[in-house]
Amino acid sequence: MRKLITALATPFAAGKIDKLSFQRLVRLQLENNAADALLVASTTGEGRLLSDCEKKLLVRLAQATANDVPIISAVESVGEQSLTDAVTAEQTGASALLVAPPSFVKCTPTGYVAWIRRLRKAVSIPLILYNVPARCGYSLSLRAIERLQDIIAGVKDAGKDASYTAELCKITNVLCGNDALLTQHLDMGACGTVSVAANAFPQLTAKVLNGEYDERYAVAAQLGALEINPIAIKYMLYKKGIFGSYETRVPLSAANVRTRRKIDCAWQEYGLDTAK
Repeated sequence: MRKLITALATPFAAGKIDKLSFQRLVRLQLENNAADALLVASTTGEGRLLSDCEKKLLVRLAQATANDVPIISAVESVGEQSLTDAVTAEQTGASALLVAPPSFVKCTPTGYVAWIRRLRKAVSIPLILYNVPARCGYSLSLRAIERLQDIIAGVKDAGKDASYTAELCKITNVLCGNDALLTQHLDMGACGTVSVAANAFPQLTAKVLNGEYDERYAVAAQLGALEINPIAIKYMLYKKGIFGSYETRVPLSAANVRTRRKIDCAWQEYGLDTAK
């Protein structure tokens, strides 16, 4: 069965986490059992801009609201801090970790393998690697992933290189990390998705994941890419009444006028106002 993991956005009100909005978002994911797991403090959740206390708060809030749905926490630090963050996430109650690649630390494949093996020894919960070349400037080494396949649960692939994805699917479990490429990744053998669009449209995303194509999903994916993630999806959640605002943290900015107008125009034209 293909898995839907929603990469949850983090709502803010006057600079602080908006707990009520976050709980509404979690409950939306649970309607009709749409999401199989929830990811907090990732790229979409502005994880790099959250304090340690805020990350723990999100895990605990998600757990309390989602009951038995697994909560995945992102590890986006490097070096010794990544070990501390991984252990803290496990102790807080995370069921698995999404491990972002090092940025500004140009590690070799050998160094990357050694780092992931250290993380594996530090925690007992599953590790999902994150291939995101647009954010860190390089793709994870396929040979390195092959060497790690016995200790990882899979890879979230947010790249756009079809040949890379096809080879990756031969090595390990692959989760699509690019909403616009979901159907292509599934055709190549991906076993699920870590979705941004699912924040606002979990049931629609689940339908597409299971082979029921819907034009509204493609539109939602395009709208979500209008600005740097998670700017557009936060505005969509605001329009749905899930978030009380579409506030972000600097250096991110709130959705600009052009983005808001495009989303407003598409909202009723494509029936996004009634999509779930």
